[in-house]
Amino acid sequence: MAIISQGVLVLAMVWTLWQLVRVRRQLRSGAMVVPPLVAATLVFALGIIVVIMTGVSPLHLLWWFPCSFIVGLVVLVFPLGTHLLLRFLVLFAGSMESSERPQPQTWKGARVGRGKSKRRHPTRTPRRTLALHLTASSVRSYVAPAFGSR
Repeated sequence: MAIISQGVLVLAMVWTLWQLVRVRRQLRSGAMVVPPLVAATLVFALGIIVVIMTGVSPLHLLWWFPCSFIVGLVVLVFPLGTHLLLRFLVLFAGSMESSERPQPQTWKGARVGRGKSKRRHPTRTPRRTLALHLTASSVRSYVAPAFGSR
């Protein structure tokens, strides 16, 4: 039974680390990140830490795994949970090298000759979409005005 318990703990740790590495790669490449999956991964990681710190059986992670998805969704319902998740994603994405950052001056120079186009949506009003597309730059631009950083 001890071998099964340790196997469950190792498998849980490997899955959590794999998810976190995958999310970081997605943020760095500009691919879409699914916030409920990130929240569920963080809740599950918290469960792993609790199991290790308290010394309870790692088999508890078997029922905690599906519960972490439910708790992760519930956390995102509240503004504080969403805000904390976005801050985590900003920190998790890390600093980008200067060659990877988009150059706004270059984009502006390319639009100069085409005339002015009217924006369809106000700049401060978020558009409602079916899928939330989070990248490192979009998360930073969302969170930075709220904290006055960058």
